[in-house]
Amino acid sequence: MKMLKISTVLAKTFLAGALLMPHLASAAPSAGSNPLAQIMAKTVSKQPGHFAVYAARSGQAPDVCLNCDDLINAASTMKLFVLDTAYEAFTKGTLHPEDTIVVHNHFHSLVGKGSFALEQKEDSYDPLYAQAGKPVPVSELLRVMIQYSSNLATNLMIEKLGVLPIRSVVKAQGLIGIVFGRMIEDFDANDQGIRNQVSARGLGDFLQKLDSGKIVGKAQSQSMIQIMLGQKFNDIIPPGLPASTPVAHKTGWVDGVRNDAAIVTLPDGKRYILVVLTSGLPDEQAGIRVLNTLSHQAYEYFLK
Repeated sequence: MKMLKISTVLAKTFLAGALLMPHLASAAPSAGSNPLAQIMAKTVSKQPGHFAVYAARSGQAPDVCLNCDDLINAASTMKLFVLDTAYEAFTKGTLHPEDTIVVHNHFHSLVGKGSFALEQKEDSYDPLYAQAGKPVPVSELLRVMIQYSSNLATNLMIEKLGVLPIRSVVKAQGLIGIVFGRMIEDFDANDQGIRNQVSARGLGDFLQKLDSGKIVGKAQSQSMIQIMLGQKFNDIIPPGLPASTPVAHKTGWVDGVRNDAAIVTLPDGKRYILVVLTSGLPDEQAGIRVLNTLSHQAYEYFLK
């Protein structure tokens, strides 16, 4: 995925675990009982494509849970769980931020004996390819994986951590609606139905735990949020917010899919969680404008 040029219009399979915070999920209002849910449902009702939304105040049940249990192509939002697992390894002492990994672009498929290489033209961070054969610190790989959505950094980290350990961390943290299947562009695994999928509720619950300091630990959660605050792709949720609003988020995109999952800070310091997922968008730029609108609606609602 090459870096998206944000237009002036926009500038402003393996389900695991138990349901996160079941008391919050069970207390969630129905779509018809909440004004924000009604507004958002109306906004997407006549739009082509499929939309899923989770919106909630930090630590509270969702005010909006629109199609929020539908499993959708995770795109690059799956990189959050690579970051999560790396911090779990830091805590256990099996990996350290200053450890280095030699950059290479040759990976073994999860299935069979096949191997594959990433297509640089489909990636969003060219500088890492120029460092082939050189050691790069884990901390830097994690940064460019999240902030620049580097596919190469992601696969290097998945290779180091292992797919099964990442799934185990997701399970141990009690997340549902998160399917961590494989490396990026492991098409042999994809052909066998092994894919990365998420639900809006699953990502929303993860961000709730992250915001409350319950992903690995308080210090680790805050460190991950700091990385997310440096996100370079800001065309989905941020354009619906006032300039300079702090947004810790991770975007993701593939053909027909535009996703964003965020912790947004209001002027009074309170926070809310917003996750917007899509699939089947015939016009991706038009879909992004709808997501900008949903972001603005959430901000106005939670501001009050």
